[in-house]
Amino acid sequence: MDDPNKKPDETVPMGINFDDFGKNNSNDNVGKSEDDPIIKELSAPHSKIKKLLTNRMNSLKQLSNIWLKGDISETIRELSIIKDQGVSCDFFNSAFMQNSYNKDYLKLEESASLIPLVLTLVESKYESNFRCGIKMVCMLFDMYSDSIRASKRSQKIEPRTLENYSKLINFFDTIPRIDTVAKRDLNKDKNLKALLGEMKVFVDDCRR
Repeated sequence: MDDPNKKPDETVPMGINFDDFGKNNSNDNVGKSEDDPIIKELSAPHSKIKKLLTNRMNSLKQLSNIWLKGDISETIRELSIIKDQGVSCDFFNSAFMQNSYNKDYLKLEESASLIPLVLTLVESKYESNFRCGIKMVCMLFDMYSDSIRASKRSQKIEPRTLENYSKLINFFDTIPRIDTVAKRDLNKDKNLKALLGEMKVFVDDCRR
């Protein structure tokens, strides 16, 4: 016989079976629990996040297959189609940030085609995406600022090269005016402040 004075076990969640989350129980115990709306509310974002991560993993696998073939241009085109900032960050961090980069590794035309993807990251409200975008800005600036300056002293520049140099110059001129950059406390963010200062001088030199 049950003890009428026995207190219920407060460690057992009532009406919610956490082991069943993620299972398709749409036909089980329909209408039998007042907690069903709560379960649905909790499991909805879980399902969305699971779908997001699954899609992201599939996109990264697809990118990896193209990247391993050595086709950087096609990889960048695929990134542009995917339009997932998380995928872009993962790719940039693994492909560029952890490897030495140079103009033989990433050609000028490929670098120019990265600009829309990098701008999207710099404009992102998420700090990790923003930081990845700024690192890519810094990388491109390091790679091409000296070459662009040197080209001003040259009388022979191919039109295609000049066009891509112009894209990079406009890109570096745009960065300081992006809201996510302009609203930052640059006295605290001294590395970003130094980068923006260098880019301003560079753009002014190029426009003379």
